[in-house]
Amino acid sequence: MSQYYYNPFGSSNDVNAAREAQFRLQQQEAREKKEIRMISLSMACAIIAYLLIQSLFVVILNAAGLYGLYESSPIFQYAFSIIGVSVCAVAVPFGIMALINRKKYVTPLFPAKKVKPLTACTWVFFGALCCVAANIIVSYVVSLTKILFGYELTQSTAANPDSVFACIMEFIAMAIVPAICEEFAMRCCSLQLLKKYGTGFAVFAVSIVFGLLHGNVIQFIFAFLIGIVLAVVTVKTENILPAIFIHALNNSMSVTQNIVQTYLGDDKAEDTAIIMYILLAVLGIVSAVYLFFTKQFKTEKQKSVGVLSNGEKFKAFIFPWMIVPFVLLIALTLQTVKKI
Repeated sequence: MSQYYYNPFGSSNDVNAAREAQFRLQQQEAREKKEIRMISLSMACAIIAYLLIQSLFVVILNAAGLYGLYESSPIFQYAFSIIGVSVCAVAVPFGIMALINRKKYVTPLFPAKKVKPLTACTWVFFGALCCVAANIIVSYVVSLTKILFGYELTQSTAANPDSVFACIMEFIAMAIVPAICEEFAMRCCSLQLLKKYGTGFAVFAVSIVFGLLHGNVIQFIFAFLIGIVLAVVTVKTENILPAIFIHALNNSMSVTQNIVQTYLGDDKAEDTAIIMYILLAVLGIVSAVYLFFTKQFKTEKQKSVGVLSNGEKFKAFIFPWMIVPFVLLIALTLQTVKKI
């Protein structure tokens, strides 16, 4: 007579199937971590190249005996900023990074979905409102640093223009070209690459890279906050142009203040800044209300992308390769810290 025994662990076939599934899951996790780490390595190399290329250009200027001209001529500085910084140090390294990882893109490199003009404008002014808010936050951080620790965090400023042509060049060099090149590097090359692993992860990871690209704590905080906004706007509109306009509008505020300060003095510059901030804040609030009531802030719940959690993805993205840019950020920041 046959006898049947209860097996609490299931049949041997079930156990083997479970082990095989677990093994496949571990392999998939390992592949995903490796992919994210390789992308992190390429982005870390692009950040380091950004710093090295600028240093190389300074060496070339010194060797050619042109550094004195660079220090004395605003137009020369603006031209250097366009060619040496925005194009050669930002757009080229991240363009090469995108070329190396071209097979990993699952969305177009240049998001270019058609957006209605009114919708685009409201997103731009909403982004400008966020820039104003981020400026206020960073100002408080700087003030608290002075009060609590007695240290001042300084940052480099643009040269003062000495002619009408120099004013035009400053707008091009500090507002327009950086907006185009940095958005190409961040919201095209980087964001579109990382979206494969989840939109939320991509937004925050690229914002970290954007912050590291700015080279000191003050600009890191501001760039990280604005980077989140620019990435969200790009994701929402599926178009790169609103982010470029937000970026250019934000940069043009400091350029305008610098020009007014040069020709009309500190008081007028401060008044101009207040007027611009109030105007953008009002337009931004109106735009935010419009976006809210038209349900454009609404985000559909996204399915999990890949097998890793967001925490595991961030860990793979930061360690080990992004540690090097963070160390460089700290080293560069220490050079800008001044005892009051």
